[in-house]
Amino acid sequence: MAAEVISMINWKGGVGKSTLSLHLAVGLMRLSKGPVRPKVLLIDLDPQCNLSYLALGVSKYIEKVYKNSQPTLKNIFDCYFEGKSFSTSDAIIKQPIVSRPNKVWLNVDILPSHSDLVLVDLRLAREKKSGTSHQEETKFELDKVSIIRNAIKQVEDDYDYIILDCPPNINLVTQNSFFASQHYLIPAIPDFLSTVGISMIKSEMANLNKNFNNMISYSGVDIGYSDATLLGIIFNMVDEYNNMPKSTHNDTMEDVKRQHKGMVFESYVTDGDGIAVAADNNMTVYSYNSFSKSKKNAMKQSDYLYSVVRELLTKF
Repeated sequence: MAAEVISMINWKGGVGKSTLSLHLAVGLMRLSKGPVRPKVLLIDLDPQCNLSYLALGVSKYIEKVYKNSQPTLKNIFDCYFEGKSFSTSDAIIKQPIVSRPNKVWLNVDILPSHSDLVLVDLRLAREKKSGTSHQEETKFELDKVSIIRNAIKQVEDDYDYIILDCPPNINLVTQNSFFASQHYLIPAIPDFLSTVGISMIKSEMANLNKNFNNMISYSGVDIGYSDATLLGIIFNMVDEYNNMPKSTHNDTMEDVKRQHKGMVFESYVTDGDGIAVAADNNMTVYSYNSFSKSKKNAMKQSDYLYSVVRELLTKF
């Protein structure tokens, strides 16, 4: 069975999207029921490379990508521009995430990003292919948003879940992610700037679904596209008092629940230094037993993240 493909989208930066992507991936691998652990692929589409750094560690990323010429997402786009084929599996780094010293989490892989991706949107926008008809030119425009989808098609049968960490915009790279996905999640933090754009995101995603379908119908291309659906809104970095969200954060979360009924996860992720300490050790908070400090907070955050993952599994 092909993988469940999920885009992580919020146009506001600083909401912990990359950190949440990483922890959802490991959590899905660990908590999914069945005789065999599921396989999860992370794809980093953001030229800031935060997810790649979190998964690999900055020094290992630099060694692999810059010293050893490890292919990245950039190579996939480069081959599109050059009219060449590219094997997606060549860009996937197997089992890079440390579970404890000298051990890694099994069944979680990553396709890393590259800082040069910052130029890809501009190149895609400028890319114009002349067709013999308007239908053919529409097909060429579909090709622009199918790059990631075509790359995923090569490996989707190897994974149970594929999580795409999108840049904080709605440009063509993000549209590529959305075109490739069956689902999307909106990570948010309980403040006005993080949540004010949620309605706009939902509206824009609905418009993209409509536009993609219209383009496919008009071009006559048989793609088998299905609309990407919102799985929910996950609150991150929530401050607590007496094991409940503090009043200002709770008010924001309740307001979003009223605006987007049934869309807000009941589970959330607390703020604290456990995740930061985990990142400093190139690990996730699930590895709290390996931390010499902030172990208690990391343990708490890991419990909250597991609750988010369990809720996510019910939504599939």
